[in-house]
Amino acid sequence: MDWHWLGDHFALDVVNTVQLQRGVYAELIDSVADLQDWAELQGARVPEVIPADADIDTFKVTRDRMLSLLRAVASNMDVPRESVDHIDSIARRHPVTRRLDLGDGGGVGDVVGTKDPVESLCARAASAVIDLLNGPDRTRLALCDAPRCGQLFLQDRPNQQWCCSACGNRARAARHHAKEKRGS
Repeated sequence: MDWHWLGDHFALDVVNTVQLQRGVYAELIDSVADLQDWAELQGARVPEVIPADADIDTFKVTRDRMLSLLRAVASNMDVPRESVDHIDSIARRHPVTRRLDLGDGGGVGDVVGTKDPVESLCARAASAVIDLLNGPDRTRLALCDAPRCGQLFLQDRPNQQWCCSACGNRARAARHHAKEKRGS
């Protein structure tokens, strides 16, 4: 799997583990190995090792709740109450305590109340989405409207429509193709 977009806000890295393919969102975490590969690429943000017998459905449920919540916010729609309740419930059960990070990776924080690696990952994800939606970047949250993308991203400028230049090129090419088709 090519995880080329990783390294954005952690909450976005979590929710973008589904990808728009031919108009339908496709799952990118199909196995424990996929989840472990993704987690390893997160570096210090996910210090947990995902065991081979892990229940990845726990991760997917939390990711899907985060996804519905962030899509609603990015689209200026009502947020789904059940998604808010799910995230808040995780944050209450398993808070993430942070430490000062002076460049040594110490700021990742410790998850309280669980030793389960998937629950810890979900707690880190819940904490990240709370930070994102309670912080100044909430107003920058957007959905890429390029064909075959649909990823969530943080806008660098208010009128930015695409998450990257490749998506912008794809959208312009599709628009040009549609115009040519109408003209013939």
